Parts: sequence; C-alpha cells; structure tokens
Amino acid sequence: MKRWTGAGVLALAIAAGAVAPSPAKPALVAAINARCNNNVTGTLERQVRAYDRRPPAANVDALTQRFADLDSILQQAQLERDILQNMCTNDESPPINNQLAGVVAWAYALQADIAAKRFALLNCPVAVTSVPPALLASGWYALATTLNESTAPPAPAPLVAEVMPKIRARAAAVGLTLPPFSDTSQYWRDTLVAKALGCPSPSPSPH
Repeated sequence: MKRWTGAGVLALAIAAGAVAPSPAKPALVAAINARCNNNVTGTLERQVRAYDRRPPAANVDALTQRFADLDSILQQAQLERDILQNMCTNDESPPINNQLAGVVAWAYALQADIAAKRFALLNCPVAVTSVPPALLASGWYALATTLNESTAPPAPAPLVAEVMPKIRARAAAVGLTLPPFSDTSQYWRDTLVAKALGCPSPSPSPH
C-alpha cells in the first residue's frame, strides 16, 4: 500500500512514508460495508477548509501549532485510508480515496505556506527554500498516486479538482516543476524530501 504521509517536517527534515505493494482486496467482499463512507473524510475536509479560511497569526508559536494541527490531519487521513483499504471493495474505494487525497494535498499546501513564514521568522533561509517544495511534492504525489491507482480513469473528484490549482500555484511560486500525474513517482517525491533542510543548530559558544 502506498502511503501518502510521513512524519512531521518542523524538527529538522521531512521523513517520507514507506511504500509497500498494495494488497489485493478480497474478492469475497461484495456487499457495501457500512464503514465505507466519507464521514471521517468529510470531517477532515471541513477542518482543512476552516484552517484555510483562518490563517494562523504571524508568530513562531502560532505557526508551529498550526503546522502540528495540520500534521494531525495528515496522520488521520492516512489512518482512514489504511482502514478503508482493508474493508472496502474496488468499487467503493476510489471516491473516498480521491477525497482523502484532496484533504492530504491541501494540508500539505497549507503546511508549505506555514513553513516558509516560520523559517523566515527563524532566519533560516535554507529551510525557507527547501522545505516548501518537499511539502508540495508530497501533496502532488498524494493526488497522483490516488488517481493512478484507480481501477478506471475517473474525472477528478471535486475536492481534487479544487486542490490541484492550489498546489500548482504554490509550486510555481517556489520554482518547483510538477510532473504529469502519470510521471509522478515516489522517487521524485523522495528526492525533494531528501533536500529539505532544517535550521542548523547554533554553534557552541567558545570558552
């Protein structure tokens, strides 16, 4: 199963999620499972929308807290995908996965905004330039992976169609070239994640 999300980025770098082959869903699961709905996904989407409408205050503490709040959403979205992966049929999964991917990509886009502001306040230019592209690549990868995994090539879900230009605009602003979805690979994402650098530790005071 491909994982969209990794660990938080604020510490010093971004840890990419591990990737394992996606297991086949049991053929005997034919009936609609009551758990295969977008209740959790809808809640996460509403939270991201609320954060988008109300940006955090422009101070380090507020930016740090909002980044952590968005990281919680990313973790919940990955957990929900893992749960549904093991419970839902191939017919049930794509719409929910597409919506979840939109949530994940939007959360990463908002984290990219926050990272740029936070590291600028911390006077850490290397992180200002390297962390946002890694976050945006992670968001683009979530969208691409979901659409590429679909059993049929559907039109993007409404949330995916809404989020794609948000990622594109931010990517253009930081000089990141986004590949077509068909060419968006884990290797491409991980290459950018590996380049994400945090603030260097202060040098010890001489004695």
